Amino acid sequence: MKRIIPIMFVMAICLIPLFSYPLYASTNVLFILDGSGSMWGQIEGIPKITIAKQVLAALLKDLPKDTKIGLMAYGHRTEGNCKDVELLAPIGPNDPDKLAARLTPITPKGKTPLAYSLEQSIPYFHHYRGQNNFVILVSDGIETCGGNPAKAAAKLAAANIGVKVHVVGFDVKGAERKQLEDIAKEGKGRYFNAQNAQGLKDAFAQVKVEVAQAKPEPKPEPKPEPIKPKFKEYFFDDFEGNKLKEHWEVLNPNPDKFIVERGGLLVIASLPGELEKENVENFFRLDKPLPEGDWVMTAKVKVDFQTQWEQFFLGVYENRNSYIIVQNTPGNQNPSGFWNPFKVEVVKNTRGQVSRFSKEIFKEIKKPVAFSQAMRDLPQPLLLRLRKEGRNYFAAAMWEGAEDPQWVELEKFASLHHKGNLVIGFNQGRKVTGESTVTFDWVKIETPE
Repeated sequence: MKRIIPIMFVMAICLIPLFSYPLYASTNVLFILDGSGSMWGQIEGIPKITIAKQVLAALLKDLPKDTKIGLMAYGHRTEGNCKDVELLAPIGPNDPDKLAARLTPITPKGKTPLAYSLEQSIPYFHHYRGQNNFVILVSDGIETCGGNPAKAAAKLAAANIGVKVHVVGFDVKGAERKQLEDIAKEGKGRYFNAQNAQGLKDAFAQVKVEVAQAKPEPKPEPKPEPIKPKFKEYFFDDFEGNKLKEHWEVLNPNPDKFIVERGGLLVIASLPGELEKENVENFFRLDKPLPEGDWVMTAKVKVDFQTQWEQFFLGVYENRNSYIIVQNTPGNQNPSGFWNPFKVEVVKNTRGQVSRFSKEIFKEIKKPVAFSQAMRDLPQPLLLRLRKEGRNYFAAAMWEGAEDPQWVELEKFASLHHKGNLVIGFNQGRKVTGESTVTFDWVKIETPE
């Protein structure tokens, strides 16, 4: 890999959150399609689900190109399951052919959890706050899971994310239509009625008008650019060649589990380990003292997630009782039923006294996406960073492969007498069956100019 020109770092007070408000308002639409058993009903000899998928696929091709689209469906996988709601495609650039392919496998089977579907859509708009956001609910019937969909729509509209809920009622009458109209009313949107295939096309044409005419919010006044300190390179290793350079010391070496090739340091880990127990295989310490004063150390890594307990780290290591590292750690489910598959954690050991704290650095993911699949879908590579400023240290991480990559920094912490050199490594966070790999692409240290 070619050598990367040192970047400029932002002071802690100038860092912005992972999901910040945009400088302009784009239009984002999440379609929720009815996949319940009643969609097998026919209109003029054609199943309603077939009509709905065909008309929706045509609409996707006709929407403005800059509209971001997501797809969700319910009642299409199991019978009698009131939580059978699936995100088929997250909100993102409109790729009509790809999205249409996500609609094809939908096979009506189950119930109609309207309220639960609306509630599940809320987290997918969190990082589109302040933009033109719409939920388009397509249903041929009323709630069959005991929920209150009008109340759920009101909650969605009031969630401070700027969402309007439009509803398309497909082949509905009486009480069914009244409930769907109430959803649109409480969701600050509109109701569109469709009794047949042409009616559905007409309804979607009106939906298109609503989406296309969404007025962008005025651009906020630009804030003054923060003063950014300039940094110069003190150390850099991009692991070119076929062997580890002499400035690295390998602690607890196992030569069968690391290699330098293709511009990276590839490390295999199958065993758990803890630095304070000195049982981490193959962690690499720089045989060069850290610079005096302030510095920033950064590592770029890519992980082949296989065990769900992979842990890789960057930091300052003197001995088992004196180190500061920033590392990843698996996430967990939160009370709302969503979970985050990845956290960044800082660990400080001073004379054997260990303290640690962590922060989530990836958006929430809804079950039933497999945890292992969610880990593999993380927007790699990842950058780990540890910065020293006076007696304070700042740990941070950034998904470089994210659509809008931003540094996420943990709370600062102080350390008065820490010594040691840069260290990197990889191990399993617990006993596992199997193994996984991490590739360190490059490591560098920079100092203020």
